[in-house]
Amino acid sequence: MVEVPPMAMKFLRQRVSLRHLRLVLVLDEERSITRTAERLCISQAAVSKTRSEIEKGIGAPLFEWFGHRLEVTPVGKCILQSARRIAAELECLSDEFALMKSGMGGVLSIGTRTISGQPFLARVTAAFKKAHPAVTVQLDDTDLGSLLERLSKGSISLLYGRFDASCADAGLEAQPVMGDRIVVIASPNHPLANQRKISWTDLVKQSWVLTPEGYMGRYGRDYLAAELSRHQLPFPTNLVETQSLLLIMTLFQSGDFLTLLPEGVAAQLETRGLASVLSVAPVGPVEPVCLMWRSDTAMPPAARRFRDVALELLRADEQQRLEEEAAAVKPLRGIEARRFETVQGARKQRSGTTSAKRRRAPKEIIGELA
Repeated sequence: MVEVPPMAMKFLRQRVSLRHLRLVLVLDEERSITRTAERLCISQAAVSKTRSEIEKGIGAPLFEWFGHRLEVTPVGKCILQSARRIAAELECLSDEFALMKSGMGGVLSIGTRTISGQPFLARVTAAFKKAHPAVTVQLDDTDLGSLLERLSKGSISLLYGRFDASCADAGLEAQPVMGDRIVVIASPNHPLANQRKISWTDLVKQSWVLTPEGYMGRYGRDYLAAELSRHQLPFPTNLVETQSLLLIMTLFQSGDFLTLLPEGVAAQLETRGLASVLSVAPVGPVEPVCLMWRSDTAMPPAARRFRDVALELLRADEQQRLEEEAAAVKPLRGIEARRFETVQGARKQRSGTTSAKRRRAPKEIIGELA
């Protein structure tokens, strides 16, 4: 962890202002004095002067030029972390006052990077909007790297997607929602749709719709490559590449194609007659889908309430699952108990018959056997 120089302590405790912190935050986002000045509606000279005040008071540069772009120094990163926390706290305080005065309103921005988790996200959003109709919910779907950066800077309050190593390194708290694997699905009338035994050799020869190489996350292209490598097979060459699930489903209605999707989504499409899940083992590991938020930054009231609604639905789903399992086990126990009583009764009857035979004279028993 970077330590702030000792000479900076007096400046930070006595002279630093919100004006200083806001300038540092905007400079970090824009990485340009010109754009920072335009955004803050001040002159470029004022930007340079305020920046100079901060760096002189701290005794170290916050930003350094690399070519035509400003880059944050280690000391600058330390100051930025505190500036973001302070800005978030003030934003939350403002929201709390607004909530006390006129009810919850404003805009709640949530990043989303998952397909299989969309039904749950839709349930939470619907329940939240029913309770707080004045809050505008923005669901931003883009690549995970951008969403993680936006979450760290506070431009989104929650992130809903697959939890991986990059998330763990970002100082996030996560609540698992679900987990599933990637399965192979086919067009509804595909020749392989009704086959019970399908080999990867047959699958490689088919027409596939996949995301472009290097695209983050979506339909498990990397998992497919690993699976084919395990079978010593080449990657399919009969390809259509797109990032759009809607376009994939449209292609499925127009021809015979295969693609990869999380099993939860695939099951929904199969139920609606839009696709067929093929009889081939899933590819790749089970990856958890989580609701994530910063653990070191205050959460705005709307985001906190949205998270609480999600947790309430998760608890209700878990309770329903336990009740259904108990209801299924109860009749089974009844059958097992009756079966046990029947077996015990038969054993007692055989035992009684044997004892009776033993009490009779040997001649009588010999007569029966004869």
